[in-house]
Amino acid sequence: MSGKAKRLNKSQRLEVISNLSQRDPPSKQNIAQQYKDSEPTIRKVWAKREVTHKRSALMSEETKKRKFGASVRRFKDMEDKLYL
Repeated sequence: MSGKAKRLNKSQRLEVISNLSQRDPPSKQNIAQQYKDSEPTIRKVWAKREVTHKRSALMSEETKKRKFGASVRRFKDMEDKLYL
């Protein structure tokens, strides 16, 4: 892939996870091409699927479309209690 890939928002990450959870999922490379992103990014999304589901469970659809990723965790213990 040439150039910098765009970042996936929460909604797109959930779509990727849903696609890979199918009985006969498309390849990670095909999904990466569909979202104009890299295959390693898709692998990372899949690896972090549980955290993504937990963090996005209480978000509205509108917020999921705007949210691009987790910020640096400054208060790890408190955030774990709130989000996990």
